[in-house]
Amino acid sequence: MRATRWTIAIVGGLLILLAIVAGAGSRTATLRQLVIDTLADRLDSEVQLDAFSVDTFPTVHVTGTNLIIRHRGRRDVPPLVSVRSFALDGGLFGFFSRPRRFRTVALTGLQINIPPGFKKDVSGNKADDGKGEDKHPLTAPEKEPSSSPTDTSRTVADDGPAAIVVDTLTADDASLSLIPKRAGKEPKVFAIHRLTMKPLGRAQTMTFEATVTNPIPKGLVKATGTFGPWHREDPGGSPLGGRYTFDQADLGTVKGIGGELTSTGTFDGELNRIGVKGETRTPNFSVDVSGKSVPLQTKFEAVVDGTDGDTYLNAVSASFLNTSLTARGAIVGAEGIKGRTVKLHVKIDDGRVEDVLRLGVKGDAPVMTGRLALHADLNLPAGPQDVMDRLTLEGQFDVAGASFNNPTVQAKLSDLSERARGLDPVATSQKVSSNLRGQFRLERKVLTLREAMFGVPGAAVQMAGSYGLATEALEFDGTVRMQATVSQAAGGGFKSVLLKVVDPLFRRDGAGAVLPIRIRGNRNEPKFGLDFGRTFKRE
Repeated sequence: MRATRWTIAIVGGLLILLAIVAGAGSRTATLRQLVIDTLADRLDSEVQLDAFSVDTFPTVHVTGTNLIIRHRGRRDVPPLVSVRSFALDGGLFGFFSRPRRFRTVALTGLQINIPPGFKKDVSGNKADDGKGEDKHPLTAPEKEPSSSPTDTSRTVADDGPAAIVVDTLTADDASLSLIPKRAGKEPKVFAIHRLTMKPLGRAQTMTFEATVTNPIPKGLVKATGTFGPWHREDPGGSPLGGRYTFDQADLGTVKGIGGELTSTGTFDGELNRIGVKGETRTPNFSVDVSGKSVPLQTKFEAVVDGTDGDTYLNAVSASFLNTSLTARGAIVGAEGIKGRTVKLHVKIDDGRVEDVLRLGVKGDAPVMTGRLALHADLNLPAGPQDVMDRLTLEGQFDVAGASFNNPTVQAKLSDLSERARGLDPVATSQKVSSNLRGQFRLERKVLTLREAMFGVPGAAVQMAGSYGLATEALEFDGTVRMQATVSQAAGGGFKSVLLKVVDPLFRRDGAGAVLPIRIRGNRNEPKFGLDFGRTFKRE
């Protein structure tokens, strides 16, 4: 009797299981449509799904291929999501519950394409198609208000019950593409090595972990945080927050600079307006034109448009060697050009000129030392060329207590000071420093000085001209105003007596003498002399 009861129980259990399997099989088409309807509703999208199958023994296993999701059915941009294949796994109780629950979903060949954001006005027309004027503001644009105080279009149906819930989503070797607003620009593509999200399906916040390769500068980003709930009417308004690390980023992937960067920080906001706070450390930052490296540290606060990658730097502080600087600006895409344009306002209140020259001038020893104050506008257009070929830096500078490391230049400067005071340069030789200020423009590796002035005891010099960072060529013209006359500057003796005749030719505007000068040659062998072409011209 006991054997009979066990036999009946086993057979009965098998009959029940077969009935469940048969019932599940008959509902495969229903479940397929449920998947399509759930995704279409949650993502406000048009959904395509090819092959679909359900296996309920010994556990529930659902597979599908060629899943394509187009946000609002848009055909002018790539699909919002495409998946080559997926597999859902769960138990029988979860499968027949409401909502249907699965333990995991594994995605293969996941591609996410974030289209340029656009809003709808009250009439339902597009208010911004993303093709407006190309602008480069120095601050992040203000967030657009909703169309009315009671606007709930972004959250309609987001709070409703989900028909399918998945505890954990995993995707390996996926990709994320940010489609730019501007026509003719290529999307920015991130390789996602590993993505985990949970739970998926409920109208609630999801946690995530992601490991992503950043393309330029190339490096590995690891991020953890929260995402959602998804705003189906405005995906760019979906909340996002968490922490990140950016390890071993190779700055050499940006032509013209080098170093290995590490960054850590936090992010918070919405997909189209992410607030980021962080810091970077680059122990060996370098610019190719000089070939020398310095340790560079920065702290920053920025706003990032996650739908196109535009970044607005609200506050940046950086330090290298004995110099600190602050900056603010924007890093944005440019019409029809690969890459991004950088526009910054840079300020140094109390730095060292030798630190700055170390990055931009060849040679082991800096050309000049002294305290530096600088205000400048930096413009780095997008493009494939070397950074220094694209960089434009224009502004004003002030160097206090400047002295030159080149013995020839310093000797000429000391000689000028002594002669300008009517002293014998041999008997009164001393090292002097000067104060240097002026306007400058750095463009295409050429530094141009305008209205540059420096003073030493007894003389004031005005200069204008250029210095080639790559060629090291010098080409400057200017004037020297001396306290002493020409004859006094000769240092005494018979030569001074003879030169008294020409003193009136050079005496003007209260100065003992005003001499036109020129500097030619190169950084290692500068050549100083009178500009005879201007000697007898009064300006």
